[in-house]
Parts: sequence; C-alpha cells; structure tokens
Amino acid sequence: MNKLSVKNTLLGSRFLVIGVIALLLFGYICFAGPLSSAPVLDSAEPAVEQAKEDLANRKGVDKEHVTVVAVKAVNWPDTSLGCPEPGMVYAQVITPGYRILLSYGGQTYEYHSDQGDRVVYCQQ
Repeated sequence: MNKLSVKNTLLGSRFLVIGVIALLLFGYICFAGPLSSAPVLDSAEPAVEQAKEDLANRKGVDKEHVTVVAVKAVNWPDTSLGCPEPGMVYAQVITPGYRILLSYGGQTYEYHSDQGDRVVYCQQ
C-alpha cells in the first residue's frame, strides 16, 4: 500500500466515525425528548402544579425552579395514595391517580395524587 491510499483510508475512516457519532446524537435528540422536563399528562396537570407549588413552598423557592422528572398514572390500592400515615385508617378502594417525581437542587421528591384535588408528599 502506498502512502496516498493509506492517507485516503484514514481520512475515510474519520468521516465514517464522525458520521456515526452525528447519527447517534441526532437519534438521541429526536427520541429522548426535551432535556429539561418530563412531559406531563394533560389530566395530571392540576396535580403536578399543586405538587410543584408545595415543594417550592417547602424549599422557599419560586415554583419555576422545580423540575418535573416523571408523571405516571397509577391505581393506588387505597385512599392513602400509597403513603399511609401511622395510626390512620384508609378506605380499601382502588384510587386512580398519579405518581409525580419532581427535582430541585439535585434531589428528587415524590408526590402521590388522586384524580381530584388531593396531592400528598410521600417521603419514601
């Protein structure tokens, strides 16, 4: 192999590697969604806003500094919404709602809600 063909081979390899990296980055951007916040289900929006407001009040910050990490629809096994308090009694009825994960200051906070107006901070 002469020097010119080796040089062309190396140049072609560099372009191939750069192309593969560019495709991977493009795919990540297209399919990973926004980097700053998780999408919120429309029906969960009031509960998410209430949870963000509660966390902002607990931390003494503006609620715009609280980031939504995840929102998932769940069926809680009772009206404690998965966060029973000691000494309390809860109706044993399946309660549809949401698990809401929020982030502030590098920490993740978990809230549980029903589909009404009840949102509880759940320290796990």
